[in-house]
Amino acid sequence: MATEKAKLEIVIAGGGTGGHLFPGLATAAALQELAPAVGLTFVGTGRPVEAKALASRPYAYYVLPAPRLARSLHPANLILPFRLAWAVARAGRLLRKVGAAAVVGTGGYGSAPVVVAARLRGLPAVLLEQNIIPGLTNRLLSRWANLACVTFEPSRDWLRPGLRVAVTGNPIRPVREADDVRGARQRLGLAPDRFTAFVFGGSQGARRLVEATAAALLRWEGEDIQLIVQTGEATPLAPPPAWEGRMVVRPFFDEIYDCYRAAEVVVCRAGGGVAEVLAFGKPMILVPYPYAAHGHQLRNASYLEQEGAALVVDDADLTGERMAALVTELRRDTGRRETMARASRELGRPEAARHAAREILRLIGVEA
Repeated sequence: MATEKAKLEIVIAGGGTGGHLFPGLATAAALQELAPAVGLTFVGTGRPVEAKALASRPYAYYVLPAPRLARSLHPANLILPFRLAWAVARAGRLLRKVGAAAVVGTGGYGSAPVVVAARLRGLPAVLLEQNIIPGLTNRLLSRWANLACVTFEPSRDWLRPGLRVAVTGNPIRPVREADDVRGARQRLGLAPDRFTAFVFGGSQGARRLVEATAAALLRWEGEDIQLIVQTGEATPLAPPPAWEGRMVVRPFFDEIYDCYRAAEVVVCRAGGGVAEVLAFGKPMILVPYPYAAHGHQLRNASYLEQEGAALVVDDADLTGERMAALVTELRRDTGRRETMARASRELGRPEAARHAAREILRLIGVEA
């Protein structure tokens, strides 16, 4: 049980995308568990994913518009310093209003004004980094921060020399009953003993994976395999009659952890979501999203392949034939699949949120 002499407020800033928001939410839940007397406030950019995710949670939420650097030579970049100064001033007033004791930046442009304002006010600032190569915002903010909680060891080489870095893993929701494979398959309406693959594209880039899955179905039809497919809203997929009873397709899964539990192979992008797959110790076939900023998904995927946890396919090379061949290869090669699963478990950090929360609390002098 944590002990606090007075109420402290921790501000978690960023959001904009699920990849930035959900690690912040997982960290907030761990902070709440470890130090119930510490208050939590979220500051975001006002995008729909934030309002939807925070609506049912007991945290204060403020929208703070933040300027974004245009990646092309756009005239708006000329006034960026003035817009940033205005956003920092607003962030400073907000931090004073909520009585902030520290700021946690989850990455992305939305976190920049709040982290800078915190340091100008003499408050501790922490960065959460999901990718092996930190994004531009976190690389710049590392000059201001007191601590960075990173997912992968090599990330420290991209941050300010001398910055305190903790390799916590990417914060995710608590993982329970990771080995309940049969139960998860039954809850999903699948056979408990059949080889199962899970395909999902994350918050962006699902179309390519869904189209490849649709093309692979005919090749898999005579094999002892069943599928779980998360399509997203934009790319529907209707299971053919031959797949009745051995294919579950939904736009989103409210309990995606059951999909990880059920699967023996996961086919997905290579963003922050791989932290959940690693936490369940699953072999992966990774298809990096080619338009991710700074090619960070390709770097993540290459690192995981190098460590033995994944196979990597370029987006341009992903066909139904290629997907079917790789999944079938892993289905038949139990030894290789087990070796990849072992590497995945070794890289997985299911306690990442609690680890990051402890580092944050230690920084502000709270025992937990």
